[in-house]
Amino acid sequence: MLRAFIKKDLLHLLRDKKEVLILLAMPFVLITILGFALGGNSSDTLSLNAKVAVIDQGNFQAELAQFNQWMQGENIPEAARTQILEAAEQTSLPELLVDTVMKEELQDLMTVKEETDLAGTLSDDSYAGVLQFSEGLRLETWKGQFFNQKTTKELELYLNEDKGLEASVISDVVEKFTTQMRLHTVLTQEAQQSNQAPPNFESVAEVTGEKVTMGGSVPVDSFGYFAVGMSTMFALYVVSFVAGYAYYEKATFVYDRILLTNTNPWMYASSKWFSAVFICFLQLCALYSLAALIYQVIWSDIIAFLLITLFFSFVVGSMAVLITALNYRFETQRISTMFSGFLVSVFAFLGGSFVPWNEVSDTMFTIASFTPNGAALQAYLKILSGGELADVAGNLFRLAVVSLCLLFLALPIFPKRRLV
Repeated sequence: MLRAFIKKDLLHLLRDKKEVLILLAMPFVLITILGFALGGNSSDTLSLNAKVAVIDQGNFQAELAQFNQWMQGENIPEAARTQILEAAEQTSLPELLVDTVMKEELQDLMTVKEETDLAGTLSDDSYAGVLQFSEGLRLETWKGQFFNQKTTKELELYLNEDKGLEASVISDVVEKFTTQMRLHTVLTQEAQQSNQAPPNFESVAEVTGEKVTMGGSVPVDSFGYFAVGMSTMFALYVVSFVAGYAYYEKATFVYDRILLTNTNPWMYASSKWFSAVFICFLQLCALYSLAALIYQVIWSDIIAFLLITLFFSFVVGSMAVLITALNYRFETQRISTMFSGFLVSVFAFLGGSFVPWNEVSDTMFTIASFTPNGAALQAYLKILSGGELADVAGNLFRLAVVSLCLLFLALPIFPKRRLV
């Protein structure tokens, strides 16, 4: 009986050309329009120009000479001093970070300007970040790097909170760079203890735009983002389709005839849940397959992708049962109409289908994670950017909880046989 009910809903969907266009054609058209309008394909370069101010209170040549004098005072042999000084020239922190990384490798993403007044520079809102190298920083860094001396001076980074994305990129670059510097410091000390030559430090400056995008993950282009955003939005229209068709069956006495066959009302409600889940799952798979074939939106973890799709489909199924129950209880189809005409747009906006909240507002990003489509969207983006199943466990749990809560809400609302 359950299989017959599900088959009936699927056949009705296939006959309804307008609904098929809404569920499949419209989202794909929007993916195409928004993808081209707001970023292009994955081969495009990242559009970003973070303005960075650099305040260097030290002097490279003077501190290098001081380092040489210090080694002479420590009775370091001349041959060893020469070798260490050559390595020190290659690993001067300000020169590597500013000149090599920011000005050369990331010149398309950053604009670097030399400044002298810290207070005045911090008051300039045009800067996304301010780097300050204090006097003696190079000297102490070399002592710590080559002789394991304790350092008291550190690189100071000031970020402009009003430039969230640009400041985040600068922070990621500096963090990545300093992490590599610490690693090479350890390698240098190990090499000295074993009387080997210091390691090559060229890789310290290997920081590229892709590595600092989205926390070191694979960057998601506009087609990838809107493929997820539009798909999670239009999946919600499955709710209004299933609930609207269920009310049509009630208005045309199909539901009454089903009850006359001694069918339990919960069997009928269960069929609507399974129908909505199945239709939503097929819809999302079809949309993402088209996006993969045409716009190269590729998923790194298929298992995680399928699980997110399935759990989100569960939520859509539970929503469909709840809206159906409300339609039946209040004897009106206006609730499903209001859902498709108003609530879907609200969910889409809050969930981030149109706006990447992680780049705009942390508060809105948090709110989005508590909406069903927002939780699914964020989980999809994690996988799309190279994440794994463990990274989306929290999102899957949230979707499962929402699905169960919606079902529990629908149970007391759905009319019993005696109320029909």
